[in-house]
Amino acid sequence: MTNHQTHEGFALNNKISLRQLQALLLLEVFGFGVTALPRRVAENAGQDGWLSVLLAVIMIIPVVMMASYLARLAGGKSFHDFASHVISKPLGVVVSLIFCLRLVLLAAFNLRIFAEITRQTMLPTTPFVVIFVSMLMLAAYGAAKGIETRARMAEILVLVTLLPLIFVFGISGRDIDFTNLAPVFVATPLDVARGSFPAFFAFSGVEVLLLVSPYLSRPKHLVRSASGVAITIGISMAIVTIVTIARFGADGIVHQMWPVLKMMDTISLPGSIIDRQGALIMTFWIISAYATINAALFFSSLLLKDTIGCGQHSAYILVLVPIIAILAHIPQNLSVVYEYHLLSNSTFGLATMVGIPLIILIIAKIRGMKIERN
Repeated sequence: MTNHQTHEGFALNNKISLRQLQALLLLEVFGFGVTALPRRVAENAGQDGWLSVLLAVIMIIPVVMMASYLARLAGGKSFHDFASHVISKPLGVVVSLIFCLRLVLLAAFNLRIFAEITRQTMLPTTPFVVIFVSMLMLAAYGAAKGIETRARMAEILVLVTLLPLIFVFGISGRDIDFTNLAPVFVATPLDVARGSFPAFFAFSGVEVLLLVSPYLSRPKHLVRSASGVAITIGISMAIVTIVTIARFGADGIVHQMWPVLKMMDTISLPGSIIDRQGALIMTFWIISAYATINAALFFSSLLLKDTIGCGQHSAYILVLVPIIAILAHIPQNLSVVYEYHLLSNSTFGLATMVGIPLIILIIAKIRGMKIERN
């Protein structure tokens, strides 16, 4: 085999392993989802906010299992083709466009939040447009390279950023007061349930599991692998919430926009060569923001390509970039961004994470569809 043939075969592989998928999910879901999570659950359940996170984990597991099962049921078909086969072609087009809109809105809101946090914490004098245009261009370039490049990068970035973060976060326990968690179980079940709503949507992005069927090299254990990484992310979110509440107290958290970033920035490591440990979580968070926007661009461009039925996904990325930039710039301030984000989650988010997959699964079962054994 010639070098040219080898290179061509590698480029056309376009497949990822389950381990790479887990790395992608860790980057795309965990970093962005946990940033403001302790404040949001504490606003509803006080010091018992961690119970809301655990309830959200219990809620997200069947969602992840359902999405993974449908990806296996697709048997390598694209989501658009599979949905069109199950619920008819016209409805398949509608569903694909709903997913596309959900991903575009997710990218736009996360991009705006990223730009706001970056400007307020690290680059106060840098023009706002420079920050989010730079991130959007980098994410678009990565999305155009395809899923295999994204997956290989995710494997490296998880190791580079997550391990130091775990180390610093692990030793932060010596500076926190766990009495801030007492008394426990004082929040009413209704308050805990209310807190679980924002905690549930901290997992936004897991619905891309529905779209990965054509790109998995060995999908046999997808349900188990996806559920495992979802549980890992959920437990990690619960631990971060517990430590953050213990550090500041529930009353102290509700007055901070990003308590996790604040907590990491105030950790003191004697003899450390790192002056600001918050830089570690900021590094992981920036990479996670990149991964989230990158994934939204990649899959929304694929959905458009499959729906229209022609062209390369990279051409659709060029169409989506200015749309996302405009949507990210529309909200007047961060409060409006969160209002729009909440509205998007309660409509499109519920539809893509729960409603549409459940309808497709029910119809597929009625039609007697089964997973093909490979």
